[in-house]
Amino acid sequence: MREHSRTRVHLSPDARLVAAVGGAVAHFAARAGLEDGACHLLTEVLEDLCYQTLPLVQGKADGLDVAIEDFEDRLEIVVEHHGAAQPSLGMESFIPEFARQLNVRVTGARLMLSVDRIEYDASNGSIRTTLVKYLRSGRSSGTTAGTNGR
Repeated sequence: MREHSRTRVHLSPDARLVAAVGGAVAHFAARAGLEDGACHLLTEVLEDLCYQTLPLVQGKADGLDVAIEDFEDRLEIVVEHHGAAQPSLGMESFIPEFARQLNVRVTGARLMLSVDRIEYDASNGSIRTTLVKYLRSGRSSGTTAGTNGR
């Protein structure tokens, strides 16, 4: 049984720091037994999500808070910032006009391929997007149909 762990990172509004979050999530994903392809996709999508969220932070002193937590059955990644409530990043791809205006890289379809659940909450000026990736019960290297690489 793997020991439960949690990491919380605060990023100032400097896009050069996003790679640190990518490295942290790659570590958690590999430690949890995610296959290389699923690990790479999750890392890439999280980095894109952070890059797209940084311009939305309210002030220069603010930034992003990213929490990565592993459980026996899942990884949870929370990206939180303060600012105006907007559609959850990636979900705007389901609103074509909004997606064109933002010129986004992370799409709803790409998010759904990399994670199993997406939660979005905007309250009291805090915007939180939670990505949940369920882990398969075994540690075998084969994939199971319909498990998004878990």
